Amino acid sequence: MFPFSCLSKYIFKNWLIPFVGILLLVSTVFMLQKVLFWLPRLIENDVPLSLALQLFSHLIPTTLLLVIPVSYFFALYRLVKHLQNNSELDAFYAGGLSLFNIFRPVLLAGILLSLVLLWMNMVTIPASKMNMYNTIAQLSAIRALPNFVPQQFSDVEGMTFYSEGQKSDGTYIKVLIADERDDSQNPILYFANQANISTSDIGLLIQLQDGHQLTGAKDKLNLTRFEAYRLQVPLVFEHGFTTMKPESDVAYMDAKRLYQHLQEDTHPRSLAEWQRRWIPSISIIILFFLAIPLSLQAKRSSKGGSFVLALLVLAMIEQIQLVTHRKIGLDILPWWSTWAIEVGYMVIALWLFFVVNKYGNLSFKNMKKSLGKLHSPSI
Repeated sequence: MFPFSCLSKYIFKNWLIPFVGILLLVSTVFMLQKVLFWLPRLIENDVPLSLALQLFSHLIPTTLLLVIPVSYFFALYRLVKHLQNNSELDAFYAGGLSLFNIFRPVLLAGILLSLVLLWMNMVTIPASKMNMYNTIAQLSAIRALPNFVPQQFSDVEGMTFYSEGQKSDGTYIKVLIADERDDSQNPILYFANQANISTSDIGLLIQLQDGHQLTGAKDKLNLTRFEAYRLQVPLVFEHGFTTMKPESDVAYMDAKRLYQHLQEDTHPRSLAEWQRRWIPSISIIILFFLAIPLSLQAKRSSKGGSFVLALLVLAMIEQIQLVTHRKIGLDILPWWSTWAIEVGYMVIALWLFFVVNKYGNLSFKNMKKSLGKLHSPSI
């Protein structure tokens, strides 16, 4: 019989390496897909690099929330297949070990991951969604920036801009700017031979070259020459773009705030959001008891068939959870529907786990045998 500590290390190592590999691969694919979606829009609107990086950083938590359960499931699926194909499971069975004892380290890892997912769903994901919305609002504001047409006066946030022309590289020539943002003093005039306009994190950045600044009034005029001068023009995003706060929507509330909100208002959407946050952490445990039976089929059966079946089961679970969440939010289903479905998943998963633990693999014949034993009268 194998010492449990050595077996645990062996099982955990052979699960962990594929888990990390699948996690990195699938996360990269998901992130790359989102980057390719956003990149043309960011380049087209000359979005600052810091704002682009901020946008992509807010995509990471939601991506991990989806990828971690998938990686856990298929890493365990691969491990079980590997042990079965190499007849290592037969050796473990001969040593008196059950499937639960063999894969206990992976279950413990699943419990740890479920706690991580719960923390992410209660704390990290709501803040990430809120910041994502606000970042997109900033991007929308940048897309709505005024278009400075040569030989036309353009007004933006208390400033008037005029230029004689524009070079092929976008540089404006013979520029006049009247800064009237401070009502307590006379307008400040800027005359420059050249000007470049770009976007910053807060709005517009106007860089003037070779010009003069005119301040004061009447006999107290002050003319100052400059080689280079920089103007920051903050844009008010509230003009058509709302900045979200945690209390703005239940999806942006952390666990404590959402719980307090539920004490005051039991709106179906609030209830649906509260139920949804628990599901990924529970699903990890269900996936443990599903991955092992789905991978343990007769050795002579098609290898691709069990993999396709595993994909279909995973997709079905995800879609049913999504549809249930939406229907609860629309008050079509009661709030406890989520838990009823999860309990159903767990019962089915435990039953399939019992079948393969009893008969060695998953087949309709073995499933029928187990049901027969359950219904047969005791002597």
